[in-house]
Amino acid sequence: MGEYQRLLPLLRERVLKPMDFAVMGYLQSYIDVKTGRIERRTKEVVEETGLSDPYVAMSLKRLRQQKLLVKGLIGTGYFWMLDPSIWHVGGPRLYQQRKAQFRRLLSE
Repeated sequence: MGEYQRLLPLLRERVLKPMDFAVMGYLQSYIDVKTGRIERRTKEVVEETGLSDPYVAMSLKRLRQQKLLVKGLIGTGYFWMLDPSIWHVGGPRLYQQRKAQFRRLLSE
């Protein structure tokens, strides 16, 4: 199970809310296999999940605070990226590239 195990204490200690896991599940379903990016806007998350805007915004904030999610710039927009050590698609080489990209985005 690896890195995924670090999520359980966050839920048990109520650092993350069940709704945060719903938002993570939604985002996970939109990971681009080729890039590891998630190009979904907050408005799309709200509309497609049926959750309210403030709840989604707070979930995204908590996920970022726990370093499970980062936001990057692309062109005139942005993208999300979930921690590839927990949510990974692709082979070992892609994993290393995505992990490096995730670390860069964390430090920005």
